[in-house]
Amino acid sequence: MLPLCAGAVLNPVNSTVIATALSPIGSDLGVGSAATAWLVAVMYLASAIGQPVAGRLADQFGPRRVFLAGGMLVATAGVLGALAPTFAWLVASRALVGLGTGAAYPAAIAMLREQADRLGVPTPPRTLGLLSTVSLVTLTVGPPLGGVLVDTIGWRAVFAINVPLGLAVTALGFLLLPRSRPRVRTVAAWRLLDLPGTALFGGAVALFLLITMELPRPPVQVLLGFAACVVLLVLVELRARTPFIDLRMLASNPALVIAYLRVFVTFLVVYGVLFGLTPWLQDSRGLSASTAGLVLLGMSAVAATASFVGVRGRRLIGPLLVGALGLLAGSAGMLLLHADSPIALLVLVSAVFGLPNGLGLVANQVLVYRAAPADQVGAAAGLFRTAQYTGAMTATGVVALAYVDGASDSGLQLLGWVSVGTGALLIVLTVADRGLRRHIRE
Repeated sequence: MLPLCAGAVLNPVNSTVIATALSPIGSDLGVGSAATAWLVAVMYLASAIGQPVAGRLADQFGPRRVFLAGGMLVATAGVLGALAPTFAWLVASRALVGLGTGAAYPAAIAMLREQADRLGVPTPPRTLGLLSTVSLVTLTVGPPLGGVLVDTIGWRAVFAINVPLGLAVTALGFLLLPRSRPRVRTVAAWRLLDLPGTALFGGAVALFLLITMELPRPPVQVLLGFAACVVLLVLVELRARTPFIDLRMLASNPALVIAYLRVFVTFLVVYGVLFGLTPWLQDSRGLSASTAGLVLLGMSAVAATASFVGVRGRRLIGPLLVGALGLLAGSAGMLLLHADSPIALLVLVSAVFGLPNGLGLVANQVLVYRAAPADQVGAAAGLFRTAQYTGAMTATGVVALAYVDGASDSGLQLLGWVSVGTGALLIVLTVADRGLRRHIRE
């Protein structure tokens, strides 16, 4: 578990450590804030595309190989970013970071399943919860770590830190992870990767990101391109012998599909709070950046605690329902906030969102682990993260739409009503899921 937990650190720390470096990067390289936003968006895009690809590779070549390759990609991205001569090289570095950090999670899930099958024991929810806890705790470390690096060394240190991190994860994995045998020969495995399906999936996710960034009026050509990619993806995958996304398996496994929908809905709101509440706290409520970070610390603390202790046993409807009710309660609480709201209320509303963040993440993760076929668990875990990141992409678009005239009380109210409606949908997706009512056996 040591190397797997170390690998779980890479993605969240890179998601948040960049925040304090965006302004210095824009000043030094002469690009605007809109351009630096791509350093955030391109990592989400690469992770959303790369995680199911990494899961597919883990299923075919063995998860240990994919895990080690991911660590080396992160180290390489660190070198590229630290020495980048232009802004375009920084964007390339962030894309490489997204691919490298995205390999760790699906490879870890596939490895846990492989090890559990080898030992003839079920994987307990708390083992999966440990990976989520480490990830959620690391989210709180990223911003202060980035601030220290930028103030003491410079913004290039935010990229350079990936060199020791990537090498350490690779070394731990090489020394401690059990060897895994590929299911097919290397040459045969490359033929099974379904490159057309992978390319169409990547194109669909990239166009989806462009749609969310252009809300409420995305360009017609982007909408048509997205629709064309989706239609072609369905046609190609239904005809492929070894599809990148097994649509027939998903059609016969509604538990997986509903779990992905719950993850998308949950993190649309959670990331909406992260991206939407922070600028409002600074611009409308008048808090400093550090104080605004401390207000949101309650969400991370509750999420980390809930992810580790809140999911036990085999029945998952309880944790999922508590998380859904918490999301609805937090969303309703957002409607009560205004520029003069006391700090205690701000902390309370933020902390409530830790319940869906922690419980929803782990419970749905356990469900995907149990419901996915043994030979496709890596790909299923990758799609799980894709659902999470597409929720984040949608959240950025909704926040931009709400704050088109700046972070104001009226914009926060709009985010609150969107979150309330989304919370109600999450409760429906949880209560109406018949699979959660049954006693799911390993």
